[in-house]
Amino acid sequence: MDVRITPEPEERDVVLAAVEQLLSRNPLPAAYRSGWRSAGIRENVAQDQEGHAGLPRSKPGATRA
Repeated sequence: MDVRITPEPEERDVVLAAVEQLLSRNPLPAAYRSGWRSAGIRENVAQDQEGHAGLPRSKPGATRA
């Protein structure tokens, strides 16, 4: 069985406008566009260029005290 619903012209225009609005949004979450995140990345890149090796936050098998 194949059922197709054809919307009225006004409804179709509203649906198309909503879809266009959704597709025009930035696909990245707000956290990835954050100024804080960008500053942290720049800080870490600058430290790496100075020759500082980044230390891991945890070691395999490590336990919390």
